[in-house]
Amino acid sequence: MEQFTLMIKFTATKENHEQFKEELLKLFSIIKGEANFVSSILHQNIQKEEEYMVYEIWNDNIDHFLNVHMKKPFVLEWEKLLVEMDIKREPIVYTPIGRFGTAE
Repeated sequence: MEQFTLMIKFTATKENHEQFKEELLKLFSIIKGEANFVSSILHQNIQKEEEYMVYEIWNDNIDHFLNVHMKKPFVLEWEKLLVEMDIKREPIVYTPIGRFGTAE
């Protein structure tokens, strides 16, 4: 089974970061029901509260994810919201090379 990890750094503005956080939490209440979704952790920077890091694990290949998941209506709405709120996004995709700990 293919798996990848998606990490996305989002930067909101000082004025809208609380609203963005609410929208991010709403988004993941939907994403957690997606078929290939494994888990996620949402982080907020302690020193710069308008900065967020999202860590997602998917049992999927990146091509399918981009061509199917990223075209779903709720994702397209999210993309529109990012533009409207002037949110900066920096995604990075990783593939696992080893496992250690309780999930081995």
